[in-house]
Amino acid sequence: MEFHTPNFAGITLLPPYRDTPLEIKTAQVYKFSIPLVNPLVLKHTTIQDREGLILVLTNATGHRGLGEISPLPGFSRETLDTALLNTTMLLERIVESDQFTAHQYSQRRSNWSDDNPPSVALFGLETAVLSLLADIKKVNPWELIFGKSSDRIPINGLIRGSLSDWVPEAERMVNEGFTTLKIKVGRINSILEARGIQDIRKSIGPEIKLRLDANRSWDLATATNFGKNVESCNIEYIEEPLRKLIDLPRFFDNCGMPFAFDETLHQIVDPSISFESYTGLRALVLKPTLIACTARLISLVNQARNNGVLPILSSSYESDIGLTSLAQLAGSIGGEDVAAGLDTRSALTNGTTHIPVEIINGWMSTRSLSTHDLDLSHCDLIYES
Repeated sequence: MEFHTPNFAGITLLPPYRDTPLEIKTAQVYKFSIPLVNPLVLKHTTIQDREGLILVLTNATGHRGLGEISPLPGFSRETLDTALLNTTMLLERIVESDQFTAHQYSQRRSNWSDDNPPSVALFGLETAVLSLLADIKKVNPWELIFGKSSDRIPINGLIRGSLSDWVPEAERMVNEGFTTLKIKVGRINSILEARGIQDIRKSIGPEIKLRLDANRSWDLATATNFGKNVESCNIEYIEEPLRKLIDLPRFFDNCGMPFAFDETLHQIVDPSISFESYTGLRALVLKPTLIACTARLISLVNQARNNGVLPILSSSYESDIGLTSLAQLAGSIGGEDVAAGLDTRSALTNGTTHIPVEIINGWMSTRSLSTHDLDLSHCDLIYES
């Protein structure tokens, strides 16, 4: 039996790709556990390994689609065990079926019901289906929705070191070809961090874009003081500077620094955002693995564009397969003009492809993967239909 796109999960594909039969014949789910180079400190936990699932779908003519399902502990709604259970239940519904409606999506309400929130398992399955359709059509998966793609994307280099390492690390990244840098702030004294940002700007010159991420570390007074101290540094935006969301417009009025939503987006089930309420909003930092819903992701991208806000793709420490999908998505929504936050592969000791996803001269390829690219030597086959 066959089901036809685009009538699944609230996703609307472009006309040339609609009504394509997708008879999924087999599905395999592999579990991976990849040691991290260094322990990763997350909200409420610290992890030593990155765990997740790799999904391989095959249709009646031998075309394949790949997806990754990797809940991030402390952030995702699901555990890995829950995601696996949800994945296998979904696969049993759609393999050799004529129906695939992953989410209970209401066109009338244009949102998700509270009793059926978005799921990383559903998102991974949706991306695998898009990958399968793209393999049939010989295009980038996200061209099916956005109609364009680029062969490569710029990456914002992430400065991870201590304050004393900021300037040499920034200089190294600029020499390697990065044109956008991101620095984590809100970890130590804000006055010292402001001086560190000033030193970076003096060292790398005015052309390199600087993004900051405060992870909701400050009250309004501290954030305002920090913003005034780096006013001359031409900051593109700062992610989540305040503990209290309601104070963000006042922060912008006080110091004029544009801000971005990150964690805030993962706490909102309804896909609509009142942009008018947040003067100074410059970017939405979109982590698809945590948004966990393709239709909502598309809605956020479109809303951002319509309101002059940058949609910035960011990773959640996915393996090579997940990062490839995110790079392809970034190639379709930002192309070569907007740097994506995908500089996380170096945190893993090995990967799920024979050739790791690499950043070369500050750029990442958006090439598609085939099953020949997969390296499943670190994976266990745990489900097959």
